[in-house]
Amino acid sequence: MVNIYDTANELSNQLKETQEYQGLKKAFDSLKAQKDTFETFKKFQQMQANAQQKQMAGQKLTQDEINAIQTVAKEMSSKPEVQTLMNQERAVDNMLQQLNRTITSPIQDIYKDVMPQGPQPTDK
Repeated sequence: MVNIYDTANELSNQLKETQEYQGLKKAFDSLKAQKDTFETFKKFQQMQANAQQKQMAGQKLTQDEINAIQTVAKEMSSKPEVQTLMNQERAVDNMLQQLNRTITSPIQDIYKDVMPQGPQPTDK
């Protein structure tokens, strides 16, 4: 029987060799080299995590919290290093989505008889 976790570990190692991963790593290293931008980036990540935890606990964010997050997000989006990082994150995400479709295709095949195959004509 196949040990699928060995295959997953190998895939993890191969991921590090992809152009997408290498581009992400380079973009993150460039961001870290810009000390002020990186500190703002870390602050934004922490703000997002805190907001998510609060929402998961069923609490609403205050308008001040929302405004603070939006202000830092606006500042972050103007930084070239952050824009490059976001572009590289999208490239990695696209690759992972494609891999996920490939990996889960046997499961999709099981359910293909009951899954919608795109827009269905409606009777009028």
